[in-house]
Amino acid sequence: MLVITMENLECTVGEDGLNFQCNLCDSEVVHSMAEILLRGLATASVDSTTGDIFKSPSAVAVGMKSELAEYLIQRSMTLVREAVDGGEDHSEQLITASTMPMEFLSDLIDGFVASKRNLLSHVSGFLSSENRLNKIKDFIQKMDMENFWAQDGREATAGTILKSIDMKCIMHCPERFDTQDKLAEHRTLCRFRTVNCKNDGCLASFSANHIEKHDSVCAFKVLPCEQLCQQHVMRCEMDRHCASVCPMKLINCPFYQVGCESAFPQCVLDKHCSEHLQIHLMCILELTTRQDTFVNDMNQRLHLLEKAQSLNELSGALDVRTLTLTTKEQEAKIKKLEQDLKVQETKLKKLESEFKSGKV
Repeated sequence: MLVITMENLECTVGEDGLNFQCNLCDSEVVHSMAEILLRGLATASVDSTTGDIFKSPSAVAVGMKSELAEYLIQRSMTLVREAVDGGEDHSEQLITASTMPMEFLSDLIDGFVASKRNLLSHVSGFLSSENRLNKIKDFIQKMDMENFWAQDGREATAGTILKSIDMKCIMHCPERFDTQDKLAEHRTLCRFRTVNCKNDGCLASFSANHIEKHDSVCAFKVLPCEQLCQQHVMRCEMDRHCASVCPMKLINCPFYQVGCESAFPQCVLDKHCSEHLQIHLMCILELTTRQDTFVNDMNQRLHLLEKAQSLNELSGALDVRTLTLTTKEQEAKIKKLEQDLKVQETKLKKLESEFKSGKV
């Protein structure tokens, strides 16, 4: 359980005479909270005007923005004040607020949005519809394009909320000073000051306390080759380097296809070939011998096939010749029968003629 005492509030109260407070915040957290604020405003504006033909989200957004910001700041401060004064037990909320400010802010916004939904939103099933989500997304883009709630303004609101709930001063600087000069000197070294990435080509900026975190993932960070060659390569180019031009890239021996199955860094290719010249020659000789044997075998197979084909063709030729002779014999027989038939027809006509003339 998080115990709230006045000692916990030193980061926001300070000592007498120390009128200049640093108040720098973790820029990454503030930026994320600012994005949540914009979505919260869009959601409240859309849900409060659902089905209202006389109002649009744009018409209510101006008043809704002021109301939302005031509600969030007052609610977060009240939560801390009640805990310090020994009022209601908000320990779980304060733990969430101190360790997960984005989740805490989202919860507060959900409560605000719920209070702004009109009757039609509740009864129409609109809250779970894809149409609602699209309207919210479109209105976010519209506000962003028109710079309706500027990034600086949202981050200022987010920073105010963060400083009020960051009880352990994990995400903002609580330091106070008695002069402006001392404050200015401190801010040049403050862990929450904004810094730019020093890697060439990277345009990222962030709080100084995230230097190591960013450096561990920065695409422009120059690193020693992962395959331990002598070169240094940007993180975003490492995969391409290792897979293509790196001298330590593993490759197969050029004589792999003839039997040498060695794999080695491409920088030692010449050395490998010179040291294994005899082995490579033996591999080629064995391959040549195998190929000669194979060729001879194929030639024999080809010869047998050609011979078989010739026999088949001869057999076919004999069959055709026999068929031709048989056909000719049948044609000769038919022709003889035709001739005999003509002779009989002639004789029959002659008898008919004699019978008519009375000679028979």
